Amino acid sequence: MSVYDEWTADEILEKVMRDSLVDADEVRALERRLQRDWVVDRSEVELLFRVNQALGERAEQCGEWTEFFVNHVARLLIMDIDTPGEIDQAEGDWLAGMLDQYGTGNSAESALLGALQRSATRVSGRLVERLG
Repeated sequence: MSVYDEWTADEILEKVMRDSLVDADEVRALERRLQRDWVVDRSEVELLFRVNQALGERAEQCGEWTEFFVNHVARLLIMDIDTPGEIDQAEGDWLAGMLDQYGTGNSAESALLGALQRSATRVSGRLVERLG
């Protein structure tokens, strides 16, 4: 039994932001919450960016966080109904805005950009500038 079994995803994320630390148990608990009841949308991804910003370079201490962050942000952008496999103009502009507002340049963000570059069949918007 995990200490996080009774916590909501928001409560776990708030704790991580408050501590500026994340561990594998917290990430596994978040993953369980998402599998049950949390549809990843822009507001949830913005919260993930805020958490990642709070973690800064400490995100590198937890590979599980990087994988979680990349998977959920990429899922929102790549697996959407309107432009599956692509990052359209609005999505590219939105993600570039998230990076402008919450970006730290840490390993989780670098991994995200690499994953998007590898998996998207087309990238549009201001994100193109980030991918070089």
